[in-house]
Amino acid sequence: MINEIKTIVQNYLDNIKLCSLQVGTVENNGIRISDKLVVPMELIVGNLKKSLIIGQKVRLLRNHGGQQFYILEVIQE
Repeated sequence: MINEIKTIVQNYLDNIKLCSLQVGTVENNGIRISDKLVVPMELIVGNLKKSLIIGQKVRLLRNHGGQQFYILEVIQE
């Protein structure tokens, strides 16, 4: 029984993504990170949020679960 629990926990830890880097483009209503997904500005945090201009490309750090995105840098203006 203990070995099965260890296996389950190890598989979970191997497959979980605690955080990930995303690249997106600033739009009116948020940051587009794919053709189908626009992250709303309510989920964006960071010092650079106030200085974003529409059309800029930014690098984001996605928090575990995708409920918060931190702006790391502006890649392109």
